Amino acid sequence: MKTENHLLNQELTQESFSKPIGPTTRILLADDDYFLRQLEAEVLRCAGFEVDDVGDGAAAWELLQRKNYDLLVTDNNMPQVFGVELLKRIQAAHISLPVIMATGSPPDWEYTPDAILQPLTMLFKPYTIAEFLGLVREKLHVQAGASFDTTSASLHRQPPAQGLRI
Repeated sequence: MKTENHLLNQELTQESFSKPIGPTTRILLADDDYFLRQLEAEVLRCAGFEVDDVGDGAAAWELLQRKNYDLLVTDNNMPQVFGVELLKRIQAAHISLPVIMATGSPPDWEYTPDAILQPLTMLFKPYTIAEFLGLVREKLHVQAGASFDTTSASLHRQPPAQGLRI
């Protein structure tokens, strides 16, 4: 445990947790892995984000219908409603929301520029906490920018990195 704390401290600097400027940014985090979800939620809260976290796609869908979020971070392989099905529901309901699919099991569809599930950013497990937080900040910055392109998506495949991977 001491080693993990040491790696965590090396990986994350005070700058990593600087508070966002402006109104509170709301993030919905959906992942059936309880410990990973709790870790990611705590990292996001420490970075100044407001976070709701749920353990399956059905619970995420319920919250998305009741609350407004600035970003959805979801796993794909979850009980009740898979991440891809959640994205289809979001699109059918005309909910405009950037999405990061942080998953160890990518969807079984070919990713093309005109895919139905745009915009979507894939983050493949394992990834570091710094990579996770950096991508969240990147997506939120892109969303706030005037040049947000809803017809493109990005796949983030990280090269092997040093540090604690989740």
